[in-house]
Amino acid sequence: MAKIKLEGDRCKGCLLCTTMCPKGLLRQGDEFNSFGFYTVVMTNEDECTGCSICAEICPDVAIEVWR
Repeated sequence: MAKIKLEGDRCKGCLLCTTMCPKGLLRQGDEFNSFGFYTVVMTNEDECTGCSICAEICPDVAIEVWR
């Protein structure tokens, strides 16, 4: 099982990670970060394979993945 850490204050809500997740586990959340952007949230961390595509595509290095 993988561990995902989403840094909300680094996220600018570009949603690139949501389009690249092969399982569709990331989505835009309902809360703003301190800069006024909607942040990304994980829908079901138990299903994450730890492929790290989301972390690689994130331009703001807002996602960390551990396997």
